[in-house]
Amino acid sequence: MIGASFAAIALIIGLVYAQQVRKHRESIRADGVALTRVISGVDMSQLLPKSGKPSLIATFASIQKSNAFAYGAVVTPTGGKLFEVVAPGSTVPPATMPTDPPSWFGEHSLVLPGNGRNIREFFGPVLKNGELAGFIREGYYENPQNLRATEFSYVALLALPVFLLTAMSYFLIRREIQPFAAIGAKIEELGVADNHAMKAGTQLELRHYVQRFEHHVETVESRISDLKTQYLEVQTSNRLLSYKQEKTQAVLNAIPEAVLVLDDTAVPIFANPKVEPFLGVSRKELIGKTPENWCKDKPLLELLMHLRQQAGLSLHASSIIFSPEDNPQRKVSVAAIPLLTPRDPTTLFGTLVIFRDISREHFAKEAATDFVAQVSHELKTPLQTLMTYSELLLDYGELSEGERVDAVNVIHDEVERVAALINNLLNISKLETGTMPVARKRVKLADLLRDSAEKMLKNAVSKGVKLELKIPPDIESVALDKELFRIAIDNLLSNAIKYSDSGGKVTLTVKHLDDQEMKISVRDEGIGMSPEECKQVFDKYYRSSSHLVASRSGHGLGLYVARKIIDLHHGKLSVSSELGKGTEFAIQFSAQPARLQEAVTV
Repeated sequence: MIGASFAAIALIIGLVYAQQVRKHRESIRADGVALTRVISGVDMSQLLPKSGKPSLIATFASIQKSNAFAYGAVVTPTGGKLFEVVAPGSTVPPATMPTDPPSWFGEHSLVLPGNGRNIREFFGPVLKNGELAGFIREGYYENPQNLRATEFSYVALLALPVFLLTAMSYFLIRREIQPFAAIGAKIEELGVADNHAMKAGTQLELRHYVQRFEHHVETVESRISDLKTQYLEVQTSNRLLSYKQEKTQAVLNAIPEAVLVLDDTAVPIFANPKVEPFLGVSRKELIGKTPENWCKDKPLLELLMHLRQQAGLSLHASSIIFSPEDNPQRKVSVAAIPLLTPRDPTTLFGTLVIFRDISREHFAKEAATDFVAQVSHELKTPLQTLMTYSELLLDYGELSEGERVDAVNVIHDEVERVAALINNLLNISKLETGTMPVARKRVKLADLLRDSAEKMLKNAVSKGVKLELKIPPDIESVALDKELFRIAIDNLLSNAIKYSDSGGKVTLTVKHLDDQEMKISVRDEGIGMSPEECKQVFDKYYRSSSHLVASRSGHGLGLYVARKIIDLHHGKLSVSSELGKGTEFAIQFSAQPARLQEAVTV
C-alpha cells in the first residue's frame, strides 16, 4: 500500500514536471523569436562591441530574467564566430547557417558539448548596407533543471491527501481483517495445545467452527442470490405493468368517443384527448381534481356527485343527456359504466365515463318525428278530400255536369298531391341508397324547361301567380338525365309557387355563363327566408317554424331531393333570399353540348 502511495505521488510529480516543461518551452520560444526579430533589424556595426561600449547582445543578455538563457552570438554567413555572450557552464555549439533567404529566420535543436544538455536555438539574419553580413544566434536550455518553488507547494498539496487516504485505508483494512486474525489466533491456539490429550477434541472443535463458517458464507450467498432474483422479478413486473398501462392508454386514446376514467371517489385518473372539447378544460386541469373544480354543467356535476355518493354500492350503468351551458343547441350523451375487479365482480374500483355528441342523431330523430307527423297530415288531408268527393259522386246521382266535373278535378288534384309525396319518398330512398343511376342523354333544355313550366301553370293560375319564362333562343341541347332533372325543376317551381302570394310572379330563367357553364334560376316574390333558414333549407325534413310557412302544405323533401339530383349532375344548387321580398334558387352546372358529348363517345 505504501508502494502504491509513492507510485501515485511519483505520477503526480511527473505530471507537474511535464506541465512545467511545456510552459518553459512556450516561454523560451516566445522570448527567442521576439529577441531574434528585434536584433535582426539592427545593423551589424551596432551588434559588435566598440571601445568603451558593450555589445547590444551583451546588453540584452544581461536583462534576461529567465535562467534558461544559454548563449548569444554573432556569426558570419559561414558560421564563423564574430562575438558571443555565454551563460556560466555553457558554450556556443557549432551549427551550419542556411544559405537560402527564405530559411534565414528559424529555429533548431542542438546539444551542448560537454554536459549534453538540449538547447533550443533561434537565429536570424544580420544585414550591413542591405547585404547579408552574418547571423544572430540565441540559445536557451530546452528543459528546466528542477521544479520551481511554486510547483513544489502544488505537489505537496496533492501528495498530502494521498498520504492521508493511505493511512485511513490502512486502518480500515486492519479493522476489517480483525475477525480473520482472531480465527488465525484460535487455530494457532488449538495447534500448540497438548497434541496427545486434546488432539481429538481440537480437531472436532476446529472442524465444527469451519463448518459453521462455511454454512454462514453459504447462507449469505443464498440470500444475495435471492435478493438478485427478487430484484429482477420486480424490475420485470414494473416493465410489464408499464407496458400494459401504455397499451391501455393507447387503446383509450384511439377510441373515437371521449373517455374519462374515475376512481372510486369520482376523481379523474385518466382522460383521452377527445374529452377536452366536451368539457372545455385541459386534461391537466382534470386529472386528480374533484368535479367541483372543473365541471361547469349542472346535469353532469349531479351525475358525478351521485357516483361519488354511491361509490361501492351501485354496480349498474347510468346515463344522461344534456346540453352544455355555452352551447344549448348541442346534445351530449354521457354513459357511466362501473369498472369491476376481475377477481371479485362485486368490488368496484372505478368508473368509465363515455361522452358522445348526439346532436345530429337528436335533430334527425326530431326531424323524423316531425316528418311522420307532417306526412300523416299530408296523407290525411287528400285522403279525406278523396273520401268526401267520392261519396258525393256515389250518393248524389243527380249532380249537374259542372258539379261532377269539379268533383273529378278535385279528386285528380288530390291524387296528384299524394302521388308527388310518394314519388319524393321513393326518390329519396333511391338517392340515399345509390340505386338511382344517372342516364345522360341528349336533351333539348329549352323544351324541358317549357314542359315543366306548363305542368306547373295550372297550379300557378289557381293561386293567382304569374309564371314567366326567360329562355334565349340559342340554348342548345345538353347531356343530362331528363327525368331526374325534370324532378329537380318541378320541385323548385312548385316550391316557388307555393310560397308566393296571389298577384306575385315566379320567373324561370336560363343563361350561359361561359362556354361550359350554365345557370338556371327560379325566382319568386313570396314570403322569403332569413339567413338562418337559408342555411337549413336543403336539409332533409326541414320546414321553417314561421307561421307563414306552417300555413302552407309541405313535407320538407322537395328541396332536399332537388339538391341531391343536382349533385348527381356535378352541379351546384344555391339559394339567396330576403324576408318579405322573395327567394331565388340557382342551378349552376357544366353544360357540355350534347353534340360534343356524342362526338367524344364515338
